Amino acid sequence: MRSVAIVLVCYNRLGGLKRLLSSLEKVDYDGRNDISLIFSIDNSGTSLVEDFAKKYEWKHGEKVIRTFPQRQGLKKHILQCGDFTEKYDMVIVLEDDIYVSDSMYHYAYQAVGFYGEDENIAGISLYTFQKNWLKWLARFEPQKSEHDAFFMKIAMSWGQVWTYSKWKPFKEWLSRNEKFTKSDRIPYALNEWPESSWLKFHDRYCIEEGRYFVYPYCSLSTNCSDAGEHAKYTVDDHQVELQYGKKKYSFPEFSPSAVIYDEYMEREGLGNALGVPDDELTVCIWGTKKPVLFKRYILTVDPLPYKVVREYGMSLRPVELNILQDYAGHTIKLYDTSESAEPVKTDADYLRYRYSLRSSDYRTIDKFSFKLSMLFWSDLKRKLRKKKKK
Repeated sequence: MRSVAIVLVCYNRLGGLKRLLSSLEKVDYDGRNDISLIFSIDNSGTSLVEDFAKKYEWKHGEKVIRTFPQRQGLKKHILQCGDFTEKYDMVIVLEDDIYVSDSMYHYAYQAVGFYGEDENIAGISLYTFQKNWLKWLARFEPQKSEHDAFFMKIAMSWGQVWTYSKWKPFKEWLSRNEKFTKSDRIPYALNEWPESSWLKFHDRYCIEEGRYFVYPYCSLSTNCSDAGEHAKYTVDDHQVELQYGKKKYSFPEFSPSAVIYDEYMEREGLGNALGVPDDELTVCIWGTKKPVLFKRYILTVDPLPYKVVREYGMSLRPVELNILQDYAGHTIKLYDTSESAEPVKTDADYLRYRYSLRSSDYRTIDKFSFKLSMLFWSDLKRKLRKKKKK
């Protein structure tokens, strides 16, 4: 039986910590009483969290309290939490604004058992995205399969599971890549994240080393997004539905037939369905990839000055099903960049599809007015938060 530790990344958010613990108390640990609970408390200049941790009673195993004489900062703190994999077979790391389902342990334990020796896998995520992480207004819908999980080439910080065999290669890579240099070959967001982010390094590790995280179709954790080091206001933008109830999970082998997404949330392995080599294809349906990544064939909704080889509609969800099912239409286009041509305007259906607008709503707005309305509501929301804070 694997040794298990749950590591709580703490600073000064006692309310969030109490909420997280209330969810952990409801988790089904399969009758085990040897689950270690580790309070890893960064120095915030107050003993509020430490005093609470000392009094807290953990009924499922050993309680450990680790404090620091000096402020670590989130990046350094998280990296030290990962080092608990040197002592425990399986480490579940949770920041203090996370909430977990009662099935969290079963999912994590079974996933580690399945992917423990797979070198393609960099870690296990408890959280799953419902929005595109590069375009938060756009939905993300992974293609469902007979399994309970899929793969994506980005790491996760909102509930993750590490083992020594997964953590060690990342730390070795990090020792060679301590300085984060900007690049057009990685998602633009990573270039802009603050240096206090450890996740940007783990994401880049996955991208450059070709490693993937295992993501559940139905989330085992959700993010309450309390105000903290990387957020000034508490929001509910990242709340997702949770899987509840004990079950035996089905995990896919990492293979070309699996459901796999790249770091831009674009589906990998579409070359066969398109009739072109995968190594000559760039899938850029959401328009987030820089031209430096373009290859001979480009699959996108953007109008480009190249020959259109094939066209597809954009009604099926997720978006790649339109290609896999050869759905007729003129919205998604496969271009051959070896031949120039006049660009063809994309169908307006793309906008409605992307933002899940109803037809009645869509008739009243165009692309320009939609962008303006989003800016207006975003600005209003920000002003209301500032007013509330005062």
